[in-house]
Amino acid sequence: MDAVIDRNPDQPSSSMAGPSTRGWLLVLAVALGLAVVSWATNITTMTQMVGEANEFKTIRLTISKLANSGTVWAGLAILSGWFVGHPLRSFVAGIVGSEFSLAAHYAIGRVSGMFDATIWDENSSWFALGLVVCGPLGLIGAAARRRGPWGLVARMVVPVGAVIEPIVLGMFTPPEMLPWPDRFSSVACGVILVIAGSIGGMTVIANNRRHKD
Repeated sequence: MDAVIDRNPDQPSSSMAGPSTRGWLLVLAVALGLAVVSWATNITTMTQMVGEANEFKTIRLTISKLANSGTVWAGLAILSGWFVGHPLRSFVAGIVGSEFSLAAHYAIGRVSGMFDATIWDENSSWFALGLVVCGPLGLIGAAARRRGPWGLVARMVVPVGAVIEPIVLGMFTPPEMLPWPDRFSSVACGVILVIAGSIGGMTVIANNRRHKD
């Protein structure tokens, strides 16, 4: 996310400020990709349900928990804002990316028969949350393009979130009553988030130092 740096630390470059069809297409493409992955990893089979494919179920659950983590969904809104660049459009892009991904996820589930018609009402709170939270996250994406302290802080949001989320949500201490695939996938998801966040954070800091030199 820190690969593009403005020449002026206070203003976005003209190429970033101008309309970018490619940026909007990237927003929709990434949002759709997340929707498909999130939906696909919810697919289960009878062998998994009766405990005859626990290894595969563990892998599926791990990917599902990653795809549905707060870090990934917040990262989608931030990345959407980064794709578009200009602050006002980034605010809109954060909302559009998240709302489109949610809508696509539930629509695919409805068409495939995974969800019934009540899925929209049951998950309306997620759409409402996206309207409130994802605009500011899109602005963080725009800020991540900038040089200077605020740009660095913006680029660190996702890595820090990835490290903190497993601890806050207790991913490393799942309830003993859960089947072992659920417990193992929870720990595995937490480990992956912490490792990815740590590597991402160190990369952001290293790149920031390199651009200062």
